[in-house]
Amino acid sequence: GIVAVAGTDPHGRDPALYSARCPHLRRRGELLDLGFLGRWWVLEAALRDWDINEEEFGHLPEELRRLQPGQLRSER
Repeated sequence: GIVAVAGTDPHGRDPALYSARCPHLRRRGELLDLGFLGRWWVLEAALRDWDINEEEFGHLPEELRRLQPGQLRSER
């Protein structure tokens, strides 16, 4: 499809909890992200550079500290 939605459901399909069955107490799920045209927009931004420690590369020359998107395998 063209559009996808990712969200949470705090109680699942068949909860036995009163708070899950009562329409006045039931919590609504939370929207996590919206996928459109093959991209997850919020998650992509949140996970960008999540495992990179900039201080680890501080001793390298400037040209080795920065990569262009075309140099990454995921961009090929």
